[in-house]
Amino acid sequence: MRKHLFLGILLLIVCGVQAQHITRNYNKTSLPHVLTDIDNASQRYTINFIYNELEDFTVTVNLRNRTVPEAIREVLGFYPMRMTVSDSLIFVECTQKVPTKVIGHIVDQHNQPVPFANVALLNPSDSSFINGGVTNNGGDFVIPCSQRKVLLRVSFVGFAIYYKLINVGNIGTIRMKTEPYTLKSVTVKGMRRVIKNDVDRLQYLVSNDPFSKGMNGIEVMGRVPMLNVSDESVSIIGKGITHIMLDGLILEMTADAVKAKLRSLKAEDIERIEVITIPPAKYKAEANAGYINIVMKRDQSKGWSGSISEEVQRQYRGRYFQDINLNYASRKLELSTGLGMSLDKVINDSYSVYDFKDGHQRSTRKRTIAPWSSYNADAIVKYHATKRLELGVMTSFYTDHTSPDHTFVSINRDTTFTTAHAPAVWNNNISTTLYAEYKLDSLEKTLNVNYNFFNSNAPTQSENVSVTNGITESLRNKSKANYKINALKLDFSLPFKHLYMETGTSFSAIRNKTSLMLENFANGQWKYNAAESNEFLYKERTLAAYLSVKKQLTEKLQVQAGLRYEHTWTESNQLTQGQISRSHYGRFYPTLHLNWQLKGNQNLAFAANWGIERPDFNDLNPFRIYTSTTDYMTGNPYLAAAYTRNMEINYSNGKGLYAVLYSSHGKGETGWRTTFLANGSQVTGPYDGLRHEKTGIYANYNRNVLTWLNLNIGGEVYYYDSHSDYRTDVLQIHGWGKRAEGSLSFMLNHQKTLIAEVNYRHRFREYFAQTQSDSYAYLRMSLKYSCLDDRLKISFTISDPFHQNINRNTIFYQEYTNTNQFDNHSRYIGLRATWSFGGKQVHRTYHDNRDTESQRAK
Repeated sequence: MRKHLFLGILLLIVCGVQAQHITRNYNKTSLPHVLTDIDNASQRYTINFIYNELEDFTVTVNLRNRTVPEAIREVLGFYPMRMTVSDSLIFVECTQKVPTKVIGHIVDQHNQPVPFANVALLNPSDSSFINGGVTNNGGDFVIPCSQRKVLLRVSFVGFAIYYKLINVGNIGTIRMKTEPYTLKSVTVKGMRRVIKNDVDRLQYLVSNDPFSKGMNGIEVMGRVPMLNVSDESVSIIGKGITHIMLDGLILEMTADAVKAKLRSLKAEDIERIEVITIPPAKYKAEANAGYINIVMKRDQSKGWSGSISEEVQRQYRGRYFQDINLNYASRKLELSTGLGMSLDKVINDSYSVYDFKDGHQRSTRKRTIAPWSSYNADAIVKYHATKRLELGVMTSFYTDHTSPDHTFVSINRDTTFTTAHAPAVWNNNISTTLYAEYKLDSLEKTLNVNYNFFNSNAPTQSENVSVTNGITESLRNKSKANYKINALKLDFSLPFKHLYMETGTSFSAIRNKTSLMLENFANGQWKYNAAESNEFLYKERTLAAYLSVKKQLTEKLQVQAGLRYEHTWTESNQLTQGQISRSHYGRFYPTLHLNWQLKGNQNLAFAANWGIERPDFNDLNPFRIYTSTTDYMTGNPYLAAAYTRNMEINYSNGKGLYAVLYSSHGKGETGWRTTFLANGSQVTGPYDGLRHEKTGIYANYNRNVLTWLNLNIGGEVYYYDSHSDYRTDVLQIHGWGKRAEGSLSFMLNHQKTLIAEVNYRHRFREYFAQTQSDSYAYLRMSLKYSCLDDRLKISFTISDPFHQNINRNTIFYQEYTNTNQFDNHSRYIGLRATWSFGGKQVHRTYHDNRDTESQRAK
């Protein structure tokens, strides 16, 4: 009953009502007098404020037919003010409660005020940013500042940048000059801040990083703390699952489609990259999951723009990538479209050895050669129906075509030569989202409704031929996997006087149907194997609700706390055998974030959350997937959900250093083990009951050592312990994991259009689940050039020139040890050219569909 009551309460909300409209004109009027005048004119609202706190701020504005809340918002402008509305009461307060302020007036050479000029207060010692503001319509600015002396910087388009060393207080009138001039008495040095902390996320300000120029989305992620980029796959360090979003839109695509989308992005179009290592209650309660949100720049001009990118790579084969993007924006309509294509030929080599206690070995050497091509398209249409209502539709399509050939050579007392050929098939998935966003009142209370549909089809075919001591065996299998999601979400964003609240509910229905047809070759013909063919249907429904509250406890301390409830119903149906199993489970998942703003842009934060890991669909499917005529993989329909707890403390010094002390705990997790049958068959399958403990520290330092040289170094050390809660032949592993990485970036010309970068990373030893990985390294070098007003960008890359990126790992069993080596041949040279056309300042249209279920379909 309490669970249903909790769900019901979260759906309650109070909508705004019709308000009185007023018209006023103010010119250099003090803010308290303006608020008093509006208060006297209002019939409904009472405006509360502290006179002495606001008396230094002046107002120059012309109000026409505004509601009272709208009028106050326009009056406050860019001043550091907060307005909250509670029924008929309006509260106005200064968010920066500092007794001293820098007050001034900016005019041009004709003594006309300069509105919307950017005013920055910098530290005289290193030019680091202290505070800033924007002039109002009358050219006036008021910026709170606790320091006694600052370096003032004023800038506006068409005027020379103005610098002056000042004492805090009323500095009078500043006259801007249109002609350029040279600074003689002030030397500006230092760098713009690139790392910033919010209460629940790390922000990397790409627009403040000049060394990211010319990079694509994947490359710029390599410069962000806590992110790992390997073979164009991006992940958060220490996280099992990483979701990537564009302006809040989760990319519901396959891993290759995500790579294609990120390749199409340009660093110049990215405002910032947000890393959410401990997701708040608004997001799904996934085990050890994190989110990367790419926030695009939002310029205000309208029209058409686009880009075409071509890339060729050469290793032992040629690779070709193409991306085309087209964007349009008008007052009512926004459109973003993209097309991508890649032509490739994948070659992987692997070697696996089982060393048994009785002294004998079983080894398998495998080579995979797979011609592979993929195509993707996406489109987003956003319609601004009214000032309060926004409607949109988003769709993406991805398909790939591959025909792999596998060659195995297995040695196990007898020698076996195995080949497997998979005839070409098309895999595809499509995702469509419909959404509506409605502003409930002028205070940005918002209702967001999302419907998401996702469909994936992944057919496979393979023919296996094994030759052992002259005896030939053949096996053929065909499988189909269809995965569908229907999800509906309702989210409310509710700013109140003393806190900011988010609440919502969601429902998702998942249907995953797989089928396998197995055939054996005997007496010159293929015969259907009914005993090992199967159809499997899995259904899952999840109802969720959450409540998250954010509050500024003090000027320096902010807290965000949330509670999420999820209830899941599952049904596993082995259609061929007629066996059905059902289950359901529900649980609350709390989250907590604390954020302290320390002196000098330093920041200290604490975060914790609890999560659930549901089994992947292939892990639940009990039918056999043969890798040879005798060896196969099989699922376990009785796997249960696992639960995790994550905590971290992070620190940023505001000058390039970012460090995290973290701990993660998981129980009931899924592991994989390999067993050998009496006939020599090798069987691999999942089991649950795995437990892990991991505690470590990660640190990153990013600094412009010189104006033309950037240093970016990082490292991680952690202790890991993993074992099973139940009796199993997989042994416990534990030990210290270590990794280090670094890059040097060089500006090679005064125009800052030619940039070279050397990136190196080394993994000394790593642990995950039941696997211990040995040392390996990776070197990457690039040269980037921009010309024609940054419309043409050319990049030359050398990857893994010394062939160091070879992964080796070990799994320990009671009766044997399994050692594996995998080489995906990451060595290549590449050349990429990107041409941008049309207007440079067109909206990018993305939206949050908050759907993460497709990550479980592998």
